[in-house]
Amino acid sequence: MSDAPRPARPSFDAALAIIREQSASLGVETVGLLDALHRVTAGDGIAASDYPRFDAAAMDGFAFAAADTVGATPEQPAHLPIAGSVRAGISPTTHAPRTACRISTGAPVPAGCDYVLPHEEARIEQGALVLDRPLLPGRNVRRRGEDAAAGARVLSPGTRVTPEVIGALACYGVAALDVARQPSITLLPTGDELLVPPSVARPAAIFDANSVMLTALLREQGIEPLRAAPVSDDAGQLERAIAAASDSAIVVTTGGASGGDHDHLGRALARLGAQVHFHGVRMRPGKPLLFATLPNGTLFFGLPGNPVAALLGARFFLGAALRVMSGLPPECGETVEIDTDRRPDTTLFLKASRDAAGAIRILADQRSHTLRPLIEANCWVVADTTPDGERRRVYPLT
Repeated sequence: MSDAPRPARPSFDAALAIIREQSASLGVETVGLLDALHRVTAGDGIAASDYPRFDAAAMDGFAFAAADTVGATPEQPAHLPIAGSVRAGISPTTHAPRTACRISTGAPVPAGCDYVLPHEEARIEQGALVLDRPLLPGRNVRRRGEDAAAGARVLSPGTRVTPEVIGALACYGVAALDVARQPSITLLPTGDELLVPPSVARPAAIFDANSVMLTALLREQGIEPLRAAPVSDDAGQLERAIAAASDSAIVVTTGGASGGDHDHLGRALARLGAQVHFHGVRMRPGKPLLFATLPNGTLFFGLPGNPVAALLGARFFLGAALRVMSGLPPECGETVEIDTDRRPDTTLFLKASRDAAGAIRILADQRSHTLRPLIEANCWVVADTTPDGERRRVYPLT
């Protein structure tokens, strides 16, 4: 381990502020609509076309002018001969006054028509639609541009693109989006104990679960990291591995972040000339977390080896850097009233489950190596003490 003095351990909030200060946007790129999934918009989304593109039928039925029903009564109903039909995707021919036409859902409503009567409500006698009351225009007609007009701003900067957003933009004729550039990320699991692939020849080894878990976490945000092979507990090998990965915008190691005899991370970073901003945070789990910048500006996160601590480190600290790079505001969490354990001058992260009614339950097993509770959990309760008193915030699990 390194003999160099460590920077003072910041609080959780102070550590996030340091990371945000050292992080910066990577600029903007234009990508096709499908490639924008999970990305964050870097400009306004503008509708390229009216949607609907024309007045369209909202039901299968009959289209006609509501004005042709003025004065209709059960005793003297209006009779509108049925003349022709309009199908979806086909432009209608000229519509004769005081007639009705069959129409399919999504088909253009003929000029002069402003009402669509559903099939199941229709009364037909001798080839004519019979209407026994006056009707008001507009029923079952989707008006051109009612959802979005061409040139309208439909999406704000800083919006994470979901499948639903893509569906809407496709309807509006949008083919590409300006999005924040994503960082390249290299994951470096460390430790002689890691087993890849599984083998019965090393019964004391453990599976490399952390880099698998963090890869999944990043994929959920649309980022495909480079997952490197595990690095052994050797200072020289670790130094070379970090140097080789430093062409990425972010390097993340898991394991070796504590101060044991086989934890060489501090020494390797010192030899590389890295600036260590903090090594250790006043939090549990995840206390040994390290954050540094390499000489070329690459951000470096040294996450603990215990899987819950590694997940927390990536979820909150790596996540803070990614939010800055994407142009998103800091994550604040929701303040809640709930009784939890307390630890002076330490932020506690508690696995919890929140039901549909909003009730939060702290799960029983809070140890940093147990993952079974995370299968049940759907949120974190973050507990700390401020000058104003006890504070409890809840955050989504990932």
